[in-house]
Amino acid sequence: MAAGFVAICVFLVAAALACVAPPLWRDRGKPASTAALTASCLLIPVLAALTYLQSSNHEWAHAGIGAGEGGSPPAVEELIEPLRARLEASPDDPRGWMLLGASYIQVERYSEAAQAFDRVLGLTGGRDMDALMGKAEALILDNPERLLQDAGEMVEQVLQTDPANPKGLWYGGLRASATGESVIAVQRWRAMLEGPVTPEVRAIVEGELNRLGASAGASVGASVGASVGTSGPASAEEGAALALGNVELRLSLGPPASPPPGAVLFVVARIPGQVGPPLAAKRVDGARFPLQIRLSDADAMLPGAKISDQPELAITARLSASGQTARNAGDYEAQGTWQTGQGALELELIHQP
Repeated sequence: MAAGFVAICVFLVAAALACVAPPLWRDRGKPASTAALTASCLLIPVLAALTYLQSSNHEWAHAGIGAGEGGSPPAVEELIEPLRARLEASPDDPRGWMLLGASYIQVERYSEAAQAFDRVLGLTGGRDMDALMGKAEALILDNPERLLQDAGEMVEQVLQTDPANPKGLWYGGLRASATGESVIAVQRWRAMLEGPVTPEVRAIVEGELNRLGASAGASVGASVGASVGTSGPASAEEGAALALGNVELRLSLGPPASPPPGAVLFVVARIPGQVGPPLAAKRVDGARFPLQIRLSDADAMLPGAKISDQPELAITARLSASGQTARNAGDYEAQGTWQTGQGALELELIHQP
């Protein structure tokens, strides 16, 4: 009986993935579709387990949500409102808030998902890493730029406590890739593949490894050494890559040219006139000026984005006194437009009072 029940559960989860994954896989070149595909493949099995654990609690019978109309299993949307009502009456239930947060992500209500995971963190004194990862994921799906901001820092905190966390490894790899730390990205994605992952997730991760010039089993240093951003003179390999569409920048610092210790340089490339997440981004700690730096396809902020496909880019360079990506007084900033074939773009970062 138990084996049959498990088999039915596995079949239903596979059926759910079969409904969700194919259309997203066909659009995997789009950053939003890639993120949604990965999140779905990671989330659906977890959500199914959480739904069973929660619905097996005797209190659910009193809530009247054990089944939908005609005795059929309830849809996620049908579960949300009764569950939220129960949690409002009995708010000290971290497992219930976890399920609510996961359900909100499933229906793309990311702001409410982050609030639900916050309730878990409040009830557990901030020690529940699954809740912290859930909040980070909700923030990233709502605004991908937060991968390089507070949500990315949450992911790093999760990985410090739980180095094998699969979602932490995925988003941590994306963050490392976006900031030019290709070796770290490869290490994290390979570690992710060492754990149990669905074929769909494996295909996505292997695609990202291939994008960085690394395979699932090759030497990290040998396979991605040429992909890591540098701030010194170009090597022969980098010079050849530049001809394929890399962006070369030469940055100088305007007066008073005295940034505080710990200032961090952020370089962002956008398609002119386009709103939303930047096309590519790089973070440089301890930058010394004048500085020569390059942006390449390895600095793409999200999968599917390529600098080499763009004839023109809007570049923003900001030396952040606070170490945060948000603009603040005391930062140095410069903006300019780069076009294919123009050579290095020279920018002087001006102090912002």
